[in-house]
Amino acid sequence: MSYTLDEIKTQMEDAGISDLWGTKREVKELPKILNDDEVIKYGCSGLNNSNTVLCLCTNHRVLFLDKGLLYGIKSTEIPLDMVNGVSYEKGLIFGKIAITNGANVTKLEQINKKDAPIMADTIKKESIKYKEVLQTQNNNDSSQHEASNNTDDLIKQLRELKNLVDEGILTEEEFNAKKKQLLKI
Repeated sequence: MSYTLDEIKTQMEDAGISDLWGTKREVKELPKILNDDEVIKYGCSGLNNSNTVLCLCTNHRVLFLDKGLLYGIKSTEIPLDMVNGVSYEKGLIFGKIAITNGANVTKLEQINKKDAPIMADTIKKESIKYKEVLQTQNNNDSSQHEASNNTDDLIKQLRELKNLVDEGILTEEEFNAKKKQLLKI
């Protein structure tokens, strides 16, 4: 199930997005672009490479959309775990932000000056949150892998003990006592 245009507009209102100058066509494309588990956190319009674009920060990525007059839609994204830094500037009328990911710097210029610090702060916060979620998932995967390894080791030890019983080195009682100790029963 993907979002409807009305659901997306509601998300944008809830996020406090007010400046969509020149990006109505891009907004209409969002139901085809956003993933089911993506939530819009903030956005604004501005210039990227001299083209008017819609810039959105979701809980997964920073998205730049440009629906041209003569061509289809151009979508550029920066996954939040790839964001290394965000900076902004405010002038008399307009602001601009720069997003660094690796060696690349993506600029959004001529945005409403009140949107520049909000957008930069939102990208920073969402990037930190996203990286923490990924780290937690990686830690859980490691824990599950360790538990699996521990289970494999336990099975190996029990088999070795059973072989000792079969060879007459351990008694059945000694085996059962050791088994209870290993299984923590």
